Amino acid sequence: MSAVLPIDLTRAFMWTVGSLLIVAFGVLEWLVTFPLRRRSKWVFRALLAGMLFLAWIVPDGDRRFDTRAAAASLDHGYALVSWEFENFFDKWTHRVWTTLPWTPTSEEDRRAALDRYVELVGEIRTARADLNRVTSAEFTDSFEIEKAQSNLDRLIRERNQIRDAVEEFLEQRIADSVRSPEVDLVSSFVWPPVDFRIGDPPKLLVTSRRDEIVRLEDVLIDPAIPADDMEDIEDELSLDHDISAVILQTGGLASYPNVIPTTSLKRLLDVASHEWLHAYLAFYPLGQAYFSGGEIRSVNETLADIFGKEVGWRVYSDVTGEEFDAPVRPESAARKIDSNAHDDDEPEEPDVFSLNRYMAETRATTDDLLEAAEIEEAEAYMESRRVKLLDHGYTIRKINQAYFAFHGTYAESPSSVSPIARYLWDLREQVDSVGELVKLMRPVSTYEQFEQLLEDRGIELEPDE
Repeated sequence: MSAVLPIDLTRAFMWTVGSLLIVAFGVLEWLVTFPLRRRSKWVFRALLAGMLFLAWIVPDGDRRFDTRAAAASLDHGYALVSWEFENFFDKWTHRVWTTLPWTPTSEEDRRAALDRYVELVGEIRTARADLNRVTSAEFTDSFEIEKAQSNLDRLIRERNQIRDAVEEFLEQRIADSVRSPEVDLVSSFVWPPVDFRIGDPPKLLVTSRRDEIVRLEDVLIDPAIPADDMEDIEDELSLDHDISAVILQTGGLASYPNVIPTTSLKRLLDVASHEWLHAYLAFYPLGQAYFSGGEIRSVNETLADIFGKEVGWRVYSDVTGEEFDAPVRPESAARKIDSNAHDDDEPEEPDVFSLNRYMAETRATTDDLLEAAEIEEAEAYMESRRVKLLDHGYTIRKINQAYFAFHGTYAESPSSVSPIARYLWDLREQVDSVGELVKLMRPVSTYEQFEQLLEDRGIELEPDE
């Protein structure tokens, strides 16, 4: 999964736009306080922090924690406001500092930091696996746990020391790509600036009705929440409020700066490009319509998926020198099959396991059971299918209505039953660049307008069931 929504989408949008304005405050702060003492600088920051805090609480008033999901997860909420404040200033302070003549940072320095980051990804992954192994052992050893935790902390500290240079190097490459002839989205000025932070994206509490797969409320969750507490929150919502709930790990957060996980370079560039497009679209009807929810949200996410892969992979090719392989239409976005067509030339291989086919079957059967009001049977069926996935090496903690509600937003996901991915890939194949696809889509503000665009472009719509 890539992008994800905060608990209050309106507030998230305000923060995205508002954070861009803080760029001006950051520059003003440096100009005003640079010749002055450090105390004056902190007075300036304190005043700005007070303004931001007031801006945060005023839109919500006394309604910030009045929803069931928010109340159930109150002790583990993600501190989005403090994260924004801390990381925004850290990044822009570093950016200003490195432009000064007495603190030069060369392209070679940034490249060396990137090379070390690529190594660190594997080392951090191994360290986390080692920590999980010693903490999950039947007989735990406190010395081994402390040793494993210390090793992981050391690697995280090293990542944090080099990530400013890595981020600036890759941000510039992504900006170069979005204004290149191959992408052709913007001209010489990239707005908003590409800006992301490598770290630990939050988890997301997703809720759905039990009798129907429909995405209700989302709540950002601290990424360090223990597994037992996740189960407690999900059980409380299910047993006390008859709500299907699941806490999932997000692949990134469309805040500003965007939060990007510590992951492989190719995946990092994919997610960073995906999240930047959300910030870009916030200034157009399509991005603003995201907060309406429903199918138009899925259009946003699927467009960002297509854009993120193509731009991210282009940058990856540029950075590593590997040949660029353009993303291809995934199986989940396959063209509609003509019922009169013969497929004798493409025999099925029933003995070959396909996750896409398996999840599509699971979703279809679940929908049928829920439509027949067999809720408990549907939930038992989803759990049995989750257990069977273990035999094929797929470890999914929980599959329920909320799980499908979340993944249904991403139309390229095998858990989605939406035709949106097919529609967008049909449009992509009609235009010369992914930037042209974005330009075609950005004026769309409703799903009805999207369908009208498809009809105008000669794309056949699937009939409503």
